[in-house]
Amino acid sequence: MSNQTLPPNYFFHRLPNGIELIGQYMPSLSSITLGFQLNAAVIHEPAEKYGLAHLFEYMLLQGTKQRDARALNEAFESLGARKGVSTSLEISQIWAQIVHNKFDDTLALLRDVLLTPTFPRNELEQMRNIILQEIRRRDDEPMSRIFELVRSKFYEGTSLGRPMLGTNESVRALQKQDLQEFWRERYQPDNVLFAIAGKFDWDHVVAQMETLFGDWSGQASAVAKQTPRPQNAIVLDRQEGKQEHICMLCPFPNYTDPDYYAAMILAEVLGGNMASRLFVEVREKRGLVYGVSASLAGNRHIGALRIYAGTTPEQGRECLQVIVNELRKLEQDGITADELERAKVQLKSENVMRSEGSGSRMGAIARSWWYERKVRTVHEVKDAIDAVTADQVMQVLQRYSPLNPLTVAAVGPLSRDELVGDTLPF
Repeated sequence: MSNQTLPPNYFFHRLPNGIELIGQYMPSLSSITLGFQLNAAVIHEPAEKYGLAHLFEYMLLQGTKQRDARALNEAFESLGARKGVSTSLEISQIWAQIVHNKFDDTLALLRDVLLTPTFPRNELEQMRNIILQEIRRRDDEPMSRIFELVRSKFYEGTSLGRPMLGTNESVRALQKQDLQEFWRERYQPDNVLFAIAGKFDWDHVVAQMETLFGDWSGQASAVAKQTPRPQNAIVLDRQEGKQEHICMLCPFPNYTDPDYYAAMILAEVLGGNMASRLFVEVREKRGLVYGVSASLAGNRHIGALRIYAGTTPEQGRECLQVIVNELRKLEQDGITADELERAKVQLKSENVMRSEGSGSRMGAIARSWWYERKVRTVHEVKDAIDAVTADQVMQVLQRYSPLNPLTVAAVGPLSRDELVGDTLPF
């Protein structure tokens, strides 16, 4: 693919070993954010080695053949670099944000991290303990548990339903050898997208990438396609307490769907802000919740609409009834012209505000290239939001009923009958 097929100030290059490079030039900035994105995440863990991707994320910065963990941190700090590693269900990313004239040294450091990690045993035990604490915190916090619970049911039968942090047993069993095998399996050049945004010289970026990464060779193993088939389901994690947490997931357009921006508007109207239907109906009018929201979730092969409500056991059933009624009204009537315009203004404002830094743009171009093999400019996104019509919104609701299939999860003291009654037809 040549630069002629890309918008101005956007660049693409592919190294002979398979590494893809994507860039957005932002001349008004003095900073650069660069990152490496890989198919090396939760769904790529070997069976039963839950939590490996998360542990790997921590261990990647704990030392290389050239520097131990402390020296590595000091090297990044001496460049004034902010750095981070993140792991989701489907992708992992290591990134750094720097002043633009520190590019060469920062890229060389990241090369060491990616190609020569050592996973030292003494650091492994410390990182393992940190993750075991995170697991305890997750298990103690209903708000964390509810999202894992609804996800495990919604994605049942696929790797997308795995616990992100792992379990106590699986994390305790992980060894240095598991980290090394995961690295050899997933950290291969044909599995790498390099993204950069900010003030840079593209030809220099390409030359440095070729110099530092050109001799990296190997191929990542193929990954099975994850295609969940959600069913109507209710799943409870009953525990005593004064709160009832409710979370719902239903299939919805995903990131690559032509109706994605119409789906964004639906989520915004339903529960994206304090003027949204759920906030007004559930919280303002009835005082049933201390928190309620709706947002888009999803992954490469399936999108989802996610609704969350935090309430009391006494108000749990009424809260669920009101939410279901709002979903029914939405499905039958769509949204008003006024709601459509307000949602567009809100989403366009958020898009502009997110686009002002090199970090958010690096993430955005990496995401769109990863999923769509194209880059979406800020103006393209604005135009796509503007182009959504009321008819398109209704079309989404005809394609995807927000009530069928619906996965409902709850954490709190209520039984199924106490929470649901006859609110749902299943």
